[in-house]
Amino acid sequence: MYKIFLMVVLSLFLFGNAEAKRFEPLVLTAEFEQMAYAPLYPTFSWEPLANTEFYEVRVVKVSTNVIVRELFNVEALNRVTDWTPFTEAGEFYWQVRVVDKNHRPLSDWSEKKFFKVEMPVKYAAYGDSITHGGASYIPAGQLSCQWQTYSEVPIKNLARSGDTTEMLINRFENDVLPFEPQILIIMAGVNDVRGGKEADEVIRNLETLRDKCLKNGITPVFCTITSMNPEIMSKRGIPITDGDWREVREQVNLWIKQTPYFIDVAEDLTDEFGYLDKNLTPDGLHPALRGKKLIGEKISDYLKKNF
Repeated sequence: MYKIFLMVVLSLFLFGNAEAKRFEPLVLTAEFEQMAYAPLYPTFSWEPLANTEFYEVRVVKVSTNVIVRELFNVEALNRVTDWTPFTEAGEFYWQVRVVDKNHRPLSDWSEKKFFKVEMPVKYAAYGDSITHGGASYIPAGQLSCQWQTYSEVPIKNLARSGDTTEMLINRFENDVLPFEPQILIIMAGVNDVRGGKEADEVIRNLETLRDKCLKNGITPVFCTITSMNPEIMSKRGIPITDGDWREVREQVNLWIKQTPYFIDVAEDLTDEFGYLDKNLTPDGLHPALRGKKLIGEKISDYLKKNF
């Protein structure tokens, strides 16, 4: 009986190891360690392997060696965004492994990649996917997807994909104030505009964000709302209102241009018909690398000149 027990244990051990090592460890592609600051909502990414579908990400705080995140890919085969913000200072590392549909490991953990959460910061950016880096063509955690990459001024990314101006108001205390930024770059409103919101409502929300900044000793710097390209968006299945969104956008941008500190980032991205230049966007909504570079450089020049 004892020998049978040992054989069962040994077979389970060998089978488990074989299962765990069925696939090679993954290659990680997110580049937080090369950024001035890690994003508040990081998108972890990797090179997916053939014949695999499910992946597990773990994030560990270095000082305590405690796992603070366990995530499974739901967005795509090569990424997952952590929608719980990192508002606690410290150093962390993250790893990924292949798992089956029941979350049983099919590979060893990948190498460790490290990032730090630092506070306070001087400059921070607040907004939606255009600032967060979200887009279908490249994971947000890669340098080329973030306009902050092209700024000579280090900027903390506090943006979150999909946000409207109302959502930005609701998470201000939790997501902005812990970092005590002196300057907050606000690039918001495109999701309101494409969703059919009236200009007055968007402006009221931006005024609320302005007032929250001033109340907490933060200087708000507003960026104009970038345009869209409905023809490309339609082909990519990205919804947009049937209303006169261009007029709404122009009204909100007029208000932005009357604020003490503003940056017209939309100007260089807009074609002669008032649409987002088709040469600068893959999906009609998000500027691609060239567009992000234009945004980052313009914001950088403005900050260096004014602050």
